[in-house]
Amino acid sequence: MRNVTRAARDATAPGDRAPFSDIPIFASMPPGPRARLADVVTRLEFEPGVTFMNEGEVTASLAVVVRGRVGLRMRVPERGGVTILTLEVGDIVGWSAIVAPHRATTSATTLEATELAIVDAETLRSLLADDCELAAALLPQILDTVVKRLAATRVQLLDLFQGSEINAW
Repeated sequence: MRNVTRAARDATAPGDRAPFSDIPIFASMPPGPRARLADVVTRLEFEPGVTFMNEGEVTASLAVVVRGRVGLRMRVPERGGVTILTLEVGDIVGWSAIVAPHRATTSATTLEATELAIVDAETLRSLLADDCELAAALLPQILDTVVKRLAATRVQLLDLFQGSEINAW
C-alpha cells in the first residue's frame, strides 16, 4: 500500500496473535490455518478519505474491513472517479492481490475512520501455495466475494440498460 503511512497507524504488529473474533472470515477458519494467518496479519487504522489502493496499480495486499466503511471507485470517462460499491465490516478488499496480473480494478478509499486487517500480497500468495489447509479455508471465502461483486455488477448493468432497446447481437 502506497502513500498511506502518514494517515495509517499500526494497530497490531505482525506476529501478534490478536483475536480474530471481530473478523468473521478469519474467525470461521479452523484453528491451525487461523493461527498461521495470524502470524502475517497487520491491523491498520485509517482516517476518513484515505485512498489505500489505486485502480490499475499492483495490489500490495489483501485486506478485510474490521471497522468502518470503504468505497470502491472506478474512473469513468468524462465523470472521473465514481463509487461503485461500499464495503462494510467483514468485506474483503484487494482480492486482486492473489489473481494475476495482481492489478487493482478499482481504487479503495476510506469513507470514515476505518480499521483493516491486512496481509501482504506476496506473503499471502506464498502461504496459499505452500499451505493447502490454509488455502482450502481462505480461498472459498475470497471466491464468494468475487461472485458477489460480479452479481452486483450484473445488477448495475441491468439498471444501466433498463428501458433501452439495444440488441447487441
